[in-house]
Amino acid sequence: MAIERARALHAPDPRSRTEQHDYEGHRIDHVHRADHCYLELTDCCHFLAEYHPGVGAGRDDGGRFRRLVADFKCRPSVAARHSARMRRKCQAIATLALGLRAALARSLVEAATWVPIPPSCAAGDPDYDDRLAQTLAAAFAGYDLDLRLLLTQPGSMPADHRTPVRISEHRLYERLRVDASALSQRPLRERIVLFDDLLVSGKHYRCCRRRLHELLPQIPVCGWFLARRVLPQRWRGMPPPQRTDYAK
Repeated sequence: MAIERARALHAPDPRSRTEQHDYEGHRIDHVHRADHCYLELTDCCHFLAEYHPGVGAGRDDGGRFRRLVADFKCRPSVAARHSARMRRKCQAIATLALGLRAALARSLVEAATWVPIPPSCAAGDPDYDDRLAQTLAAAFAGYDLDLRLLLTQPGSMPADHRTPVRISEHRLYERLRVDASALSQRPLRERIVLFDDLLVSGKHYRCCRRRLHELLPQIPVCGWFLARRVLPQRWRGMPPPQRTDYAK
């Protein structure tokens, strides 16, 4: 019943709804899409920077950015034990927040409801990491920001990059839940922006988008990422494992 009331609350206003996603920054195009095998032609995603996987953090720009991303993604349980790691994590959040603020006009930020893609560790886990929400709050401080943790997962699971066997698209989608209380707080904005740090295959974005679109088909959903992972040329366009139609 709570979900049904929330759906009615967010009925579209034809005077304000639009299918256009006129965000600034870099937009994923047909060339980029070869690096993100789950994305489809209709997906509207933007990113701030490009992340080139490599060994270590060298002195070149790519190495420095890899170091920044590593600090940003440092597990909370590790940061809690090492003050230097915690300091670098906080600095990384502040640095990336500045870049995000510079990339988006205030009017565009305030026209959207911002939804962080849920982390692999659930609330209450020592490694539960709210870095995405922290980044949005810091980036858009002083704005009329609509930041909501609409999506959750029941319990913790290994992060994809930390396990040799990655969760399937179908299983990931089945784990996602919509928080009815967060949804019904107030009407959503003109569009929903799914926010994440690194766009890899696009699997998490597609599953989150599907979950929201099924409940709120009248509200456009797009994606914003701090960076997109760039694949070596020889790996581009490889089909995703266990691809199904569940993300349609």
